[in-house]
Amino acid sequence: MEETESSKIPAWSHLLLAAILVAVVGGAFWLKSRPALSLPKLFGGDAARQETTEALLARGIQAHTAGSYDAAIELYHKVLQRDPSHHQAHYNIAQIYNVRGQYAKAQWEYEAALKAEPKFLDARLNLGVVLYRQRQFAAAAEAFREVLKDSPKHSLALFNLGAALLEQGQTDQAIPWLNRALREDPKRPDNYYYLGLAQQKRRRLPEARAALEKAVELNPKHAHAFAALIKVYLMQGERQLALDTLAKTQAKFPGPTVK
Repeated sequence: MEETESSKIPAWSHLLLAAILVAVVGGAFWLKSRPALSLPKLFGGDAARQETTEALLARGIQAHTAGSYDAAIELYHKVLQRDPSHHQAHYNIAQIYNVRGQYAKAQWEYEAALKAEPKFLDARLNLGVVLYRQRQFAAAAEAFREVLKDSPKHSLALFNLGAALLEQGQTDQAIPWLNRALREDPKRPDNYYYLGLAQQKRRRLPEARAALEKAVELNPKHAHAFAALIKVYLMQGERQLALDTLAKTQAKFPGPTVK
């Protein structure tokens, strides 16, 4: 059958499993990493040195917050010159590399933070994220499992573990984790998106459709969820519904199309 203009599929519709893992980035660094302020000391020595380290860290956080990443890294490195095992400084450096997409460098810094503080859950979670983004899915899944050992209801770890398992083709194992993530956080669109992808892979189309429709209801700008939903409509034989949805999404997400 000859295709009409309305049946062309947008290029983004072929991106069905993008890396949408959630990291604790952005503003979280200063909340998790701001040092406890000590009382002023009457004498110098180690106490005064520690205050100087705290002041350096505080200035690094200030630069970090302002988006002056190079200046922040320089200040965090000065903290590490005084205390090479300062887990907060390592973590904050990793956050910058993570935001910049320098995932191998971020991985090294998260691992340094965890070596200094093994129970640092945000560092463990974000280590899993950067491993995932380097397509080291098995290692990422293990990092998320480690988070869940200490925090069994951690919604981001539950979701990210499900996504990592799905990337490894372990669809049946991924679905229970995604469902657990939804119980903890029923308002996160990506939870429904990944669950929809998993159900579509199992050819459970009604379940896939329900999940994906919920994803786009919660986030009307979720292009990947719309693309997956259109595919499910077509698999169910609802071509007109697929075309109508496509027309709406083309208005929302204008761009090149492919025949």
